[in-house]
Amino acid sequence: MLGYIVFLLLALRASAVFCPDCVDTDVVRLSNAADPCAGVVLVTIDGLEGTMCDLYWDINDAAVVCRQLGCGAPISAPGGSVFGAPLYRLPRISNVGCRGDESSVLKCSYSSSPPVSCDKKRDASVQCTGPDQIRLVNGPSLCAGRVEVRHNGVWGKVCDDAWDQKDASVVCRQLRCGAGQSYQYNSSFGISPLPVLMSNVQCQGDEHALWKCAQRGWNFNTCPTGRNAGLTCAGGADTVRLVNSGDACSGRVEIKHENRWGTVCDSDWDKNDAEVVCRQLNCGSAIRAETRNDIFRNGVFPVWMSDVRCTGAEKSLFDCPRASWGFNSCPWRSDGGVQCRESRVLDPTVFRAPLSVDPKAADGTLLISSDGKDLRNLGLDRCVRGSAGVTSGRWYWEVNIDPAVRVQDAKMMLGHWRLGVASASASTRIQVRYAPQDGFWVLTQGLSAYNVIDETDREHLFIGTLYNVGIFVDYEEGLVSFYDADTKKHLYTHTATFKEKIYPLICLASGRHVYLQ
Repeated sequence: MLGYIVFLLLALRASAVFCPDCVDTDVVRLSNAADPCAGVVLVTIDGLEGTMCDLYWDINDAAVVCRQLGCGAPISAPGGSVFGAPLYRLPRISNVGCRGDESSVLKCSYSSSPPVSCDKKRDASVQCTGPDQIRLVNGPSLCAGRVEVRHNGVWGKVCDDAWDQKDASVVCRQLRCGAGQSYQYNSSFGISPLPVLMSNVQCQGDEHALWKCAQRGWNFNTCPTGRNAGLTCAGGADTVRLVNSGDACSGRVEIKHENRWGTVCDSDWDKNDAEVVCRQLNCGSAIRAETRNDIFRNGVFPVWMSDVRCTGAEKSLFDCPRASWGFNSCPWRSDGGVQCRESRVLDPTVFRAPLSVDPKAADGTLLISSDGKDLRNLGLDRCVRGSAGVTSGRWYWEVNIDPAVRVQDAKMMLGHWRLGVASASASTRIQVRYAPQDGFWVLTQGLSAYNVIDETDREHLFIGTLYNVGIFVDYEEGLVSFYDADTKKHLYTHTATFKEKIYPLICLASGRHVYLQ
């Protein structure tokens, strides 16, 4: 009997070796921070716990972790072990690629074989707002209005007693609205019928969430009637655009806030919402509201707005009731779109610019004319950049494909080509996939179809025959569009955020010949 007891004790001790905190298998937790909603992300897979490499770690991945842990929305997704390295530093996974709507970070795509470079201070971390939520209502933009908070599932208001600039600065930073411009009291943005949830708020100014500030206590109401706190942030120049249709009056709805583009979830999205967007863009009345957007495709930016419920009479989409800024209630990634009656098809050719490459880029197999416009490749695949890059403005270039070959199926008889733009730092020497993650926004002709790789590494295919390709770039808006230059038919629009100079890019396989218009 004694031997059996000893055996059980040894077995229990052995089982605790790899689980010092009794962590279950396949779970996620945060470490190395006093805040329970911030820290290094640790994952346990098959009973072994370790870190996550920060390679390709971004705000979408952080959003999944924050929601999974009941910690609200993401504030940041830092890498580089900013919270310090855990005592045990075995990296378990890397290359995490979440859409943002997954129920667990372990349901996102990832690599279970982290590269060697992940061994040196490359831990992924998150900073979340916490389980409570905050929003600004009844103001002129998403970054101005009456302050309302949600606690224990109930929305309420904030009393303006002790309300000052430091409090406003915390809220503006929490909502990613820039610096606090001014604070308001005496219900400048209207009196809320909601209960008072916070009173006598006294922030130091460096807190990352309003509920981290000193206050009397949740639901402690000493507030005189009609004393609602409000504020205006320096951000808030919110704009709306419609993309991926080639028509300024139809497309996927995207909104820009603090120089960051985002999409609108199609939850509760209907024709009333579409009416407001069409009127806001001077595009007439709405024909329809697009949901589960197969027509204009889902975007790659974060979902900034969801549960939008316009009456149809509002002047701006930002005046409509909605969930709090950045709160994503989409059960799956599905962006809202609209079609308006007054079509305003963009004519990219009005931004036509000359295109050429440096003749000195020629070698024994890549032949380039003296004016840098006629390119013919006789050997291995080669890529060359245009002679001039851009850092602002709108630009349109055309490339004539195999000008001497005009057969119905010309794309099938020769090797591939790639046309588009590349960032200044992107390497064209060793590339397997020319994707936005690597600084390339291109259209590729393969053996049986044309394709683009979007910002989430998904491939989109197109069937047809192209003799002339139009490439349109709007640097400030972050758009790269491709057209059939003969018919002016829109093919696809990349959405991006450019941070450096970009150049036209031409890649040719053996036997391909192009002329730059």
